[in-house]
Amino acid sequence: MVALGLFVLGSIAQANEELQGHVNLERGRMQLNRTVRELVREQEALGISRGETQSLLAELELLDRSMTEGEQRQFELVMRQKEAQRLQPDLESRINATRKTLAQQRRRLAQHLRLMYQLGSQGMLKTIFSQQSMASGNKSLLYLARIIKTRNQEFTEFRIAVARLRNDMAKSREVTATLATLQADLTKEQKIRQEERIKRAEFLQRARTEEQLHQKKVEELTQAKIRLTTFFDRLSTTLDQIPELPDIPTPTQTEPPDLPGKTTAKTATESTPSEVPSLAARINERRGRLPHPVPGSWENRPPGIFYRVAVKTPVAAIHAGQVVYADWFRGYGLLLILKHGDNVYSLYSHNQKILVAQGDWVKEKTIIAESGDTGSMDGVAGLYFEMRVKGKTISPVGWLAKQG
Repeated sequence: MVALGLFVLGSIAQANEELQGHVNLERGRMQLNRTVRELVREQEALGISRGETQSLLAELELLDRSMTEGEQRQFELVMRQKEAQRLQPDLESRINATRKTLAQQRRRLAQHLRLMYQLGSQGMLKTIFSQQSMASGNKSLLYLARIIKTRNQEFTEFRIAVARLRNDMAKSREVTATLATLQADLTKEQKIRQEERIKRAEFLQRARTEEQLHQKKVEELTQAKIRLTTFFDRLSTTLDQIPELPDIPTPTQTEPPDLPGKTTAKTATESTPSEVPSLAARINERRGRLPHPVPGSWENRPPGIFYRVAVKTPVAAIHAGQVVYADWFRGYGLLLILKHGDNVYSLYSHNQKILVAQGDWVKEKTIIAESGDTGSMDGVAGLYFEMRVKGKTISPVGWLAKQG
């Protein structure tokens, strides 16, 4: 009994710890989101006062946002189309099976009707009362009762099958109509995307070739770097005052076997206390051995580096940490900032798509985004990557593992 009591007390204590862990995580997420919202509002107010709403970068951002939202709508249409296409063969198979069942039921009903017609009302009475004994009469009654019961069951099953057939055929017509609508919507979205791509390419071409616009582009990109530094300084100053999360060991568990169609890439999910990556392996201790965020070569683009990779290349976290910013930033497109502890941050910009949310905890090599060219005035797809330590920009080269 004592052992049982200790076990119960231990379980309650563990449950309380987990609950407190959830509360702390949610409190931290809310504080982070509040801080970021305030900083973003300050940035927007400052941009308006400087007249930055009429800038080239602002125009590019509007184009990029429209394209990103359109691509999301297009993706959702494709998913709905695939779901409808998946239902269609299923419905056709059920309709064909029901038709075969109805044909069999019709044949059995025809046999019953012929038999009942042959007996007729007088024929049934003769069958009952012409028997030589009461036992034979009872048998005849049972026989007739069984025939009637079977006939009623057949009629019931026939009605059910007819109703099922009508329902499936109505669903099939609905799916066919839905597919036609989805295809029309998808064609329309694809046309809009193509027009937006052409408009964006023409805009970037003008910014490259027209001397006045080119000079304005250079000035705005310089201002964008200053704006990001200001924003980051305020963000990191606030976050660095918050005590770092204590080391929480990640529980050991057996991974399920890979199934057909299952992706092996790690993806981020909403964090629970047991899923928060352990920071026991400090990022400072792994200097020079951190994995690159994307495969392939890079080129210096101070204060960071740039990887020329195809659009939608998976972008991975270089180390365990928390997502402290995941949104648009003028001049950098869709921007992600991760806090890794030891006052070390990593920045991933020009993403096509962000796969994590602000406040999430991610493990090393977790896929956090897909590369793209959002916010890029060069129109070259890839990933711009930066690292900052104690608020200062540093070259990430010395932190990442040597390639080759």
